[in-house]
Amino acid sequence: MSCLSWNCRGLGNPQTIRALYDLIKDHKPSFVFLIETISVASKIEELRVLFGFEFCFSVDRGGRGGGLAVLWKGPLQCQISGYSQHHIDVVFLENNVESWRLSCYYGHPERTRRRESWALICKLASISVLPWWIWGDFNDLMNVEDKKGRSQYHQYLFDGFSKTIHDCNLSELPLGGGKFTWERSRGTKAWVREKLDRGFAFASWWKKFPLHDLKIMHTSVSDHEPLVLDLFKVNMSKKAFRFRFENMWLKEPEFTKEVSDIWSTLPPIHLLSKLLEVSSFMARWGRTFFHKFREK
Repeated sequence: MSCLSWNCRGLGNPQTIRALYDLIKDHKPSFVFLIETISVASKIEELRVLFGFEFCFSVDRGGRGGGLAVLWKGPLQCQISGYSQHHIDVVFLENNVESWRLSCYYGHPERTRRRESWALICKLASISVLPWWIWGDFNDLMNVEDKKGRSQYHQYLFDGFSKTIHDCNLSELPLGGGKFTWERSRGTKAWVREKLDRGFAFASWWKKFPLHDLKIMHTSVSDHEPLVLDLFKVNMSKKAFRFRFENMWLKEPEFTKEVSDIWSTLPPIHLLSKLLEVSSFMARWGRTFFHKFREK
């Protein structure tokens, strides 16, 4: 199952619709979350038909901006369990029984309202004991590494968001395909890049989906990059994973460093993925080392 999230900055531009169509065609998501649609429900219904989805739900914009929408396909079973202008809460069912939960989230863009955003995250975290995942445009940063550029960002904002994530017992999903998801003034001295779009989850969700894979996609029609999540990402074959471990590898400094780096990039609860990543690396290392050893 694949999911797509994108702050598209409005759906009134034909280029945006085309870019969204191409994303859906390429990645075939079963579930799509759109942020800042700046559209009414009738427009979302048109897109549902255009993109071939069976179901949709939208929250109309408030004022001049905003607007949220989710679209999904059968046989995926979803129930909308709550919503506001800053989130849509979805419960996923398996065999008509509640199985896990997703909060599609849009944080307040105004810095003066960040505490409202943090309070909403805490509220959503406390609603249910189901395995939970929250993703979207948080409009927030956790540390200085999430930002590159000259514009100032206050420490209390870093601290407030980081404390919220910690207090809610959330772990961040590793993000591939790049470091930043939003940019402004590219090619100028005022160029700013930030990691605003991301995902977090409870330990119970990680346990349910240990092979998930979250990546940044690229498009030129919005200042935000789309995110695509594969819940079951497995790229392996029996042939690719047949290898014999050689003690001689342990004498190579690069080998132990690479294994250590791979192991430490994922949380302890992500054990199956850690083992698969290390095994995949060892298989590649073995093939390369064999050729180098034969040449020597």
